[in-house]
Amino acid sequence: MYERYHITTAPAKVPSIRIGKLTITRSDKCLNCGRCKTACIYDVHKREEGDARKMAEPVSDLCKNCFTCIQNCPQQALSMELNPVSEGLGNAYWTPHIIHTVWNEAEEGRLPVYGAGYGGPFKGEGFDAIWTDMSEIVRPTRDGIHGREYISTLVDLGRKLPYISDLTNPRIPRCLQSRVPVLLDTNPLDLNSKEIVLATVGAAQQVGSFAFLDAKNYSPALEPYFGSVILRAPLDEVGSDPAIPWDRAKMIELLLFSKFSLTALRSALDPIPVPISLGIRDPRVASAIFPLFEQGRADILHFYADSCGKNSGDGAFVSDVLKKLHRDFVKSRRRDEITLIGSGGMAAAEHVPKLIICGADAVVLDLSLLVAMGCRVCRECDFERCPADIAGLDPAVQEQRLVNMISAWRDQLLEVLSAMGIRDVRRLRGEMGRALFYEEIEKEAFGFIFEEKGPAR
Repeated sequence: MYERYHITTAPAKVPSIRIGKLTITRSDKCLNCGRCKTACIYDVHKREEGDARKMAEPVSDLCKNCFTCIQNCPQQALSMELNPVSEGLGNAYWTPHIIHTVWNEAEEGRLPVYGAGYGGPFKGEGFDAIWTDMSEIVRPTRDGIHGREYISTLVDLGRKLPYISDLTNPRIPRCLQSRVPVLLDTNPLDLNSKEIVLATVGAAQQVGSFAFLDAKNYSPALEPYFGSVILRAPLDEVGSDPAIPWDRAKMIELLLFSKFSLTALRSALDPIPVPISLGIRDPRVASAIFPLFEQGRADILHFYADSCGKNSGDGAFVSDVLKKLHRDFVKSRRRDEITLIGSGGMAAAEHVPKLIICGADAVVLDLSLLVAMGCRVCRECDFERCPADIAGLDPAVQEQRLVNMISAWRDQLLEVLSAMGIRDVRRLRGEMGRALFYEEIEKEAFGFIFEEKGPAR
């Protein structure tokens, strides 16, 4: 019998992120009439516990920017302004709006409400230059927005057979399945925190996904979650520590971040009996290791961008790198056999379908996991003096916040898939015709004007 895949969410609040986007101020003109309390559905306004005749100070961090209280105040005693502490969060990529959104998703398990609507730009760099196709949403009688419960978000990780030539000995390849196209990184920003590792692998197990674990951070406490762990280590360290159960790993990733020998890489791949992922930071390395995928020695290519989605080499955005890698595999006629995943810059729910459209089979969350735990994306990360005290939070609360965020992001993915009339996220991979890319539109509309030998010359 069909059983709908469901992620169980629960409220998970932490005191360290009680930072509102706005500050609501009550002036002396207040009559304590209580109309603001009646109008507000977010409990921003309450009466004082000791004296019900008076209104207490507004709880600004609960405000959703709907302006209802201000509009209903007969004395115009309420005012609203941006919170300077909130405006100081994050950086140019991880904006205060994104951080607050992730906080709310992690706390409540659903996409947040912003009463005044989205006031940001509809075009920018990176993912903001990609618009997804929502054509089916105007035809709800078709697959469209109905039947969400039958939309599959399951993805395959590993090598797939292009065909079976011998039914008596099919040689089924090594392949794992994740219930969501979202994998987790246990060590964002190289913090090596036991609490973060424990919360992340626990969340991966809850949602039916996998978490990348640096082998150096393995501990016996992770045994109950080992079925959801992908062991990761530099090429020269794989298999070197006998205390690590390499033979029981579901998957092993070899990091190729520094110079390496192809001969040494081939020798390291041969004895590994589980799916193998090769992690790279420089997309130029892909051409050197490409024969290993053609020969069936490697199963997954994992590209790492920085926390803002940029390639450490030429600064190309992760979506552009994934598009090129995807096309290279398509040209080789090996694309359906190989898994391609990307890390870096995954800051919002909409980024998941956008990167899949660009060619990824799955995406990896890193810094967004820390933000879900309360991280403020400070200019310099000092784990010992973290203003959010991430190290001191209960791992069970951290785990639930990660589960909540993944549930909210999956809901957004389901909305995008249903609006496209797609019932399986695997069909979305590389479907670049289901999106609009600003750069391509601009070139098509105005390219001939600015060409050196164009008509306008």
